Amino acid sequence: MATEDEKEKPAYTVWQNSAHVIARAWERDRSVLYVILAQILLTVVLSTVALYLPKTVVAQITTGVSVGALARTILVFTGVIVVLQAVKSYLDTTAGPRRTGLRARVCQDILSKAMTTDYANLEDKAFTDAKQKAHDITDNNSASTEQIYYCFVSLGTNVLGFVVYVILLVAVNPLVLLVTAATTIAGALVRRWANRWRHDHDDELAAYNKRLWYLNNVGVSHEMAKDIRLFAMTDWLHSVHAANMRLAFDFGRRAQTKQLIADVVDCVATFAREGIAYGYLIWQVLYLGLSVDNFLLLFAAISGFSGWITGILVDYSALSMHSLNYCRLRAYLEYPDTFKRREGEHVAPAQHAPYALELRGVSFRYRGANESTLENINLTITPGERLAVVGLNGAGKTTLVKLLCGFYDPTEGTVLLNGRDIRRFNREEYYTLLTAVFQEFNILPLSIAQNITQQWDGYDGTRLDRCLALADLSAKIGSLPSGLSSLLVKSVHNNAIEFSGGETQRMMLARALYKDSPVIILDEPTAALDPIAESRLYDRYSELSGGKTSVYISHRLASTRFCDRIILIDNKTIAECGTHEELLRLGGKYAELFRIQSKYYQTAKEGEPR
Repeated sequence: MATEDEKEKPAYTVWQNSAHVIARAWERDRSVLYVILAQILLTVVLSTVALYLPKTVVAQITTGVSVGALARTILVFTGVIVVLQAVKSYLDTTAGPRRTGLRARVCQDILSKAMTTDYANLEDKAFTDAKQKAHDITDNNSASTEQIYYCFVSLGTNVLGFVVYVILLVAVNPLVLLVTAATTIAGALVRRWANRWRHDHDDELAAYNKRLWYLNNVGVSHEMAKDIRLFAMTDWLHSVHAANMRLAFDFGRRAQTKQLIADVVDCVATFAREGIAYGYLIWQVLYLGLSVDNFLLLFAAISGFSGWITGILVDYSALSMHSLNYCRLRAYLEYPDTFKRREGEHVAPAQHAPYALELRGVSFRYRGANESTLENINLTITPGERLAVVGLNGAGKTTLVKLLCGFYDPTEGTVLLNGRDIRRFNREEYYTLLTAVFQEFNILPLSIAQNITQQWDGYDGTRLDRCLALADLSAKIGSLPSGLSSLLVKSVHNNAIEFSGGETQRMMLARALYKDSPVIILDEPTAALDPIAESRLYDRYSELSGGKTSVYISHRLASTRFCDRIILIDNKTIAECGTHEELLRLGGKYAELFRIQSKYYQTAKEGEPR
């Protein structure tokens, strides 16, 4: 665990982060700031009025005013307090939802960053850790992104109250004020030490909580249920969970010990402060003729004075903690992106032909990796070409496709679109040129139509029906009572339907076709299909691609015959290139792999096992 000295220094000061928060609030809902100022003023006024009430009443009693006059004084003070308290209560009640709204806007910022950041960042541990921390400080009403506004109110109130009470206590011996301030600061500093220790070690607690969260999710996961039972994982999961619970409890015990020390020191400081201050005031009454009403005023003011000092120190400490959390939030939101977006060049529409893609001298190494995944790749995909990319697992096929998609920038070399480096283009516009079906995909808890068209409503029904037919999904949709309006994801909708793996993959294919982009990329599109569905897809591949530039990745070499060209990725580069027949005649790695796979598909009469 990193020590405090080893921890990275905050990127922003407390005042810089405070200014940042205030500026964002001013942009998004400036009424929050107006309410904060009103709350600060009202709280201090209420405290001051309440301070003067007993002094005024005692002064009138000692001067012999009438009962009626005394009653009127009490009534006026009480009325003022009631009105001010009512206004303050109203502001307190209305302020909460607005501050929650500002926190919700920060949550939207986090979501927007996740959806728009460079794809490579999503696979960078530093980025994913920063994202987790950003979520942690925005996920509830107690998070810094909401509590910082309450801290502004409290700190502002304590500072203003401190100033007002200093003015009231000018007649008191400065030494008493100094002792009061010193003992108050001593207690607050020890509390700050305890809180700081906990904050500086929060990564330790976060690690335990992260493991516990993961283990809890594994235990209740439907996907893991079969493995837990078949491999007798229950006792092992219990033991790992219990070990992490013990570590988390031990952390809590250490934190509580430090808090106890802070409480004891604060108690001793409070005893010394109150004893000295009150002793001084009693001495003034007995020997210097301090009036009873002024005694009451100063007695209460000294207590309030120490309270304001304590509040300032506690609130500043809290503000410092919120500021550190905002540093973490901003580290995520300001995480550097290298792709050009609005500042990039527009992607010019092709006038007479589809787009051509080229990888020129491309090498790629993942962040933190010791070796490159691809080296010196030179490949041109001509407009309308059907290209198959094959190779063993881990050869780099998917990495090559992600480079073509613009998800990564190459470590060396360039990816070109119609002869121009894609790094010059608006990357968001470049993405519109491609549609894809990847090995890993997710469905949304929406209707089938919405999942395919990615639109709430107003989709093209004729176009959708054509895509369903091409993806061989029309019959399945027609058999559903609600048809295209059928909802998906049972964990969200009780009446949702469940597709098989093959049906889900065909729905993803329909989605890719509906986008109707000039470049189609299919990454193992038949992996979850049965042989009949796979054969139908191969037979209609030309119709599916529609003359567009298409890239097809597959482990099943028999599925590559319909492609115009096949490249084999091996030893980090393009080892072989040609048509199916040409590669078989070459007698290289492709031919070897094809022979190995094909023997499992020979008919029994040929003497080979099925």
